[in-house]
Order: sequence, then C-alpha cells, then structure tokens
Amino acid sequence: MLNTRVHQSEVSMATDTPRIPEQGVATLPDEAWERARRRAEIISPLAQSETVGHEAADMAAQALGLSRRQVYVLIRRARQGSGLVTDLVPGQSGGGKGKGRLPEPVERVIHELLQKRFLTKQKRSLAAFHREVTQVCKAQKLRVPARNTVALRIASLDPRKVIRRREGQDAARDLQGVGGEPPAVTAPLEQVQIDHTVIDLIVVDDRDRQPIGRPYLTLAIDVFTRCVLGMVVTLEAPSAVSVGLCLVHVACDKRPWLEGLNVEMDWQMSGKPLLLYLDNAAEFKSEALRRGCEQHGIRLDYRPLGQPHYGGIVERIIGTAMQMIHDELPGTTFSNPDQR
Repeated sequence: MLNTRVHQSEVSMATDTPRIPEQGVATLPDEAWERARRRAEIISPLAQSETVGHEAADMAAQALGLSRRQVYVLIRRARQGSGLVTDLVPGQSGGGKGKGRLPEPVERVIHELLQKRFLTKQKRSLAAFHREVTQVCKAQKLRVPARNTVALRIASLDPRKVIRRREGQDAARDLQGVGGEPPAVTAPLEQVQIDHTVIDLIVVDDRDRQPIGRPYLTLAIDVFTRCVLGMVVTLEAPSAVSVGLCLVHVACDKRPWLEGLNVEMDWQMSGKPLLLYLDNAAEFKSEALRRGCEQHGIRLDYRPLGQPHYGGIVERIIGTAMQMIHDELPGTTFSNPDQR
C-alpha cells in the first residue's frame, strides 16, 4: 500500500534543487513584460552569434524602436545574463538618453486606447488610432506621442492577441499550426507533451492507516524520443504549481532525486524544452505558467479543441502506467465504477 512518502519525495525533489532567482517574473506590469519578451525574442539570437554586424543590429533596432547603440547594449546584457526575459527588462542599467520612454500618463492613455479602440473588430488603422491618441492627450493637456512611438507600442503586443481581438478566434488559430496532424518534430526536446491523471489508488497515512486521498500524476513526454522526461506526484489537484514542479523535474539531473528514493537506475534524460504542447485545461493557461515559460524561452502551444489525438502520445503512456499500477500495486480503486 502506498503511503505519504510518495508525496514527501515530490516535495523533496523541488526543495533539493538549486534555487533560481526569478525577480520580476510575476510582478512586472504587463506592458513592461511584453516589451522585455519582445526584446528577448529579437536580441537572443543575435547574442548567440560571435559577431553582430551593423546590418543585423540596424534591423533589430528598427524592430524594437531603438538605436543601433542601444541594440549592442542589449546584446551585451543578454550575453552577461542568464538567458532570461528579465535580463532585458526596460529601465534596467544599460540605457540612458533615447530609451523611448513616455510620461506615465501618456503611456496609460495609449494602453487604455489600445484595449478599447485598437484591439476591436473595427480594425482601425495606425493613422486613425494615432489621431484618437492625439485627441485624448490634447484633451488631458498631455504630451502627444509621435506616430512612430505609437506604432512601436502596437508592435510590442502579442500578435496572437492582436489577431484574436481584431479578427476572431478562427484567424488566431491559424498561427498555432493546426491541421490534420499534430506539429511534426525533428529533434529531442523540440516538443514535450504534459498531462495529468488521477491515480486509482487510495493513499493512507503510514502511522494510523487512515485514507488520505487519491494522488495525481503529472507526466512529461519527449515527443521525438518517446522518453519520459519528468514527473511529479501530488495530493493536490492539477495546477500551475504541479506543472511547474514537473518542469523542474524535466530540466534537472535525476540522480539526486533517485538517490533520495533509494532507487538504482539510470535516468539520463533532462533539459529545457523548446515547446510545451498542452491541452486546454485552466492550469495550462495560467498567467504564472505563461510568464514562467516565456522567462526561459519555452513556447506554449495547445491542442485544437475536439482533436484528442493531438495529445495521444502522453495519454497512451499515462494509460500504460495506470495499467501497471492496477496490475502490480495493492489499493487499486479503478476509475470505472463497474470495475470496482
């Protein structure tokens, strides 16, 4: 019969790993986070190059609304950083004149009008939107931002959000690689599927043998190799926390965890996924998970609704694991009442 050590081992797995500082991930305003994410998207590939010529720097400068010098400053910050989005948060050291800052009241006007007037089915042009910004700023006796500045604020928005708000969900879905087959993969860690299941066992207290509840398994599968990359067992229902713990297990060396369980085996698979392919459950669409993955350069993609075969790989492996539990461990409850 399983006992609470299953849950305790999961906790020790998380606490024994080195702590990674995540300053600002949850506390940055949405606009600052989006600007940092956009910077990382453009600057990170340049930072990985041995040299960056003026042409590449100028293209990045144009995309970000910065000068060539500022782009080189960001490249240096990215190289000296930890490969995180927060390495490139606006307003940190490395800038001075020409940062493109606006007074906070003006930024607030642009942000509010973006939500109320630009991100709508009317699909206003840049010129029309800038005229509205100008009118509101003049009415409030605020500095009028240049048209290029407003264009940069629009460019910093998530393109999926822009398409969804201006053209509808069907158009936004075109950006997510939907079709007759799940997205193809060509290398390990290119795509990882994560899913949860409730385990058909009753966990009991190891002292009084009183039932505690049924645990949940969160499992991560590498689609290319079909290897199990990570897992976590909890007594709490699936949440962004359990997904995060599973990702820690995916990325970290498994040896300390196995030694803590007194398990002798080789589990050499670990690393940072490029993309997580998930279903549409709430825990997979939380702001905490989205920002945490963006911080580390991990993309999120979701199965099309009504297309369960898109997640078939992880679901098959979960099904196999549950059958082994039914066959080999006492305390099985079965999920189907007819089987109990």
